[in-house]
Amino acid sequence: MPTSPIRWKLKAVLFGTVMIIVLTLYSYFIPDTIRTRITDAQLTKVDGYYMIATEYRPFVNHDAKYRLKFDSGTVQNEAIRLKGKEVLIRVYGWRISIFSTYENVLSIKEAG
Repeated sequence: MPTSPIRWKLKAVLFGTVMIIVLTLYSYFIPDTIRTRITDAQLTKVDGYYMIATEYRPFVNHDAKYRLKFDSGTVQNEAIRLKGKEVLIRVYGWRISIFSTYENVLSIKEAG
């Protein structure tokens, strides 16, 4: 028994919708590594977040329980120590200016 064209179209639309959702979540949760230079990092929190300014763009640094990240103070101290140096910053999330959201820093290492 052949499938009807409407059923095939419905399956295609559902598959496309699922793929868009999966790719969107993938782009948010999978970390990227960015090579840049830290221009400013402070040990004071702004709205509950540490801020790290780089030549590339600003980032936030905060604990993320669902990622088991509880070392934002240590990461921020590393950012202060490496200020002015070229670094590799591992981040996840999106930078959406209109909503004032920033990518969250997972780790910082000196570029070598």
